[in-house]
Amino acid sequence: MSLWRELAFEQVASPGDGGSDKRMPLAEAVRRFVRPGMKLDAVSLQARPVAALHELIRQFAGRDPGFELISSSLSGNYLQLVGAGLLRRAIVSFAGEGYPTPGPSPVVARALGQGSLELESWSMLTISQRLLAGALGVPFFATRSLAGSDLGKELTASGGYAEVEDPFHPGRVQGVVSAYRPDLAFVHAWAADPAGHAICFPPHQENVYGALAAREGVVLTVHRVVDRATVRRCAHLVRIPADRVVAVCEVPYGSHPYGNYAVDLPGLRPYANDYPFMKSHREAQESAERYARWLDEWVLGVPDWPTYLEKLGAERLEALELLARPESWKDELRHHAAALDAAPPVGPVEETIVQAARAIGERVRALGVRSVLSGVGQAALAAWLASHQLRAEGIDITLLAETGMVGHDPRPADPFLVNFRNLPTSTQLSDVLETLGLHACGVGNGCLAALGAAQVDRHGNVNSSWGADGRFLVGSGGANDVGSAARELLLVAAQHRRSFVPEVDFVTTPGERVHTVVSSMGRYERRDGELVLTAVFEHRGESVEERVRTIRERCGWELRVAEPVEQLPAASEEEVTRLRLFDPERFFLGKAGPG
Repeated sequence: MSLWRELAFEQVASPGDGGSDKRMPLAEAVRRFVRPGMKLDAVSLQARPVAALHELIRQFAGRDPGFELISSSLSGNYLQLVGAGLLRRAIVSFAGEGYPTPGPSPVVARALGQGSLELESWSMLTISQRLLAGALGVPFFATRSLAGSDLGKELTASGGYAEVEDPFHPGRVQGVVSAYRPDLAFVHAWAADPAGHAICFPPHQENVYGALAAREGVVLTVHRVVDRATVRRCAHLVRIPADRVVAVCEVPYGSHPYGNYAVDLPGLRPYANDYPFMKSHREAQESAERYARWLDEWVLGVPDWPTYLEKLGAERLEALELLARPESWKDELRHHAAALDAAPPVGPVEETIVQAARAIGERVRALGVRSVLSGVGQAALAAWLASHQLRAEGIDITLLAETGMVGHDPRPADPFLVNFRNLPTSTQLSDVLETLGLHACGVGNGCLAALGAAQVDRHGNVNSSWGADGRFLVGSGGANDVGSAARELLLVAAQHRRSFVPEVDFVTTPGERVHTVVSSMGRYERRDGELVLTAVFEHRGESVEERVRTIRERCGWELRVAEPVEQLPAASEEEVTRLRLFDPERFFLGKAGPG
């Protein structure tokens, strides 16, 4: 046989299956590659590296390792790093809890109060931009976020954000964020071969930029180790190349209590979020003693991940796989049939969400925008309801979620933004950089954003970061990003003097792009830089004048009222019924009936 035939047909014809085998037990990977004082990136993709962080806690609890953590959020199981005393510093956009409703975390509050944790607050998009700059090897990244906010002022003082002259357009100013490179990244993926080519199914949330920027590489945990042929068949889903990976650790369900979604991956069954487990973790945070017991039960007292899964039980894991099926919402609605059939009177929160949905529809029609990004909770439900109402008029809008969902059609029974049954209805699964940076806040600038607001002032500025008493709230998340660059903002807020204030304690999100605020009693519009009451909700037994007087009493500034002020018709039976389908357990709808 000639040399070229030998080379072509016997040596080159079959793709190589080489690459070093990096498989090892998770405990060994943490012992080998983690050192005190490291900068760690717990990469938040669709899945979270929960098993890896549990092992980190087991090996470093009580040793005061002084880790610095960067992540889009410090919530859920990531809070366990704080409770176990592993973190010196956290660089995040959100620090709190998201289930069952967003709010502050007592674990974070205690650590900040004791001075054991330093918190550096960013926005969700700028976290991804910093990590992308680190992965690209450039010193900074241009951003449209942070300008004009107290968030930006703090970060300017600490050296992470600056406003510099645009070298291509003299006289213009451009905001930039500094690059960030962690020492080591933890990633949980669906699968990888022994060398570490990681199959990650979208949406990717903050994406793998931190993993690619990590100076010493990635400790990769996977639901399953597969062969190289499988990796090649799924090459379009590989997000991390093997040369960046230092360890491959097989840990099935390694994202629990967070789920993992996928389609058309042979042998891999998606599993949903374990909401009861997440709820028990949040409840345990109320006291330091109770939280210590929870950590002992589920982390420190569990020697390894297989024991953790055994403690959960096969029946529970199988139930999570069933919940991840696209049509499982039908069974959940049947479970809540009696409550839905009872049809109690419309509650005040329901009225607020319906009026917010109507306002979203009005702004969509007035602006001609075709995309709506929503925050979590009541703002999300308002956007979902509005999308159905607009569709009935022949107006299709694209719903966006900051974690990477584009064009989803929300399914009933689960009101949470990252509902796994919403993923198969999406027209695109992407990441924070695309949904926030391109679709919501890009050059087209054709997005209406609907957000909740813990505190809003007469100019439309929003605070979700710090109270006047120095108490930390939750941070920006993606609010500053859309507030800085989306086409327009609509806010949903409870009508109280503590939430409607003359001047917010901290400007997380500037109010320049706020047009509409829907409170629990009426609607405001921003005119000449100030919020003006333009409409009140219809309220049985109360005149418009009486309603306005009550709103004045619950507003922290001398309120301007439009002449005439409009009275908005009450929510219809169909609107409320459709709304209740999304949240049959009333996580966000509050108590049923007037109040």
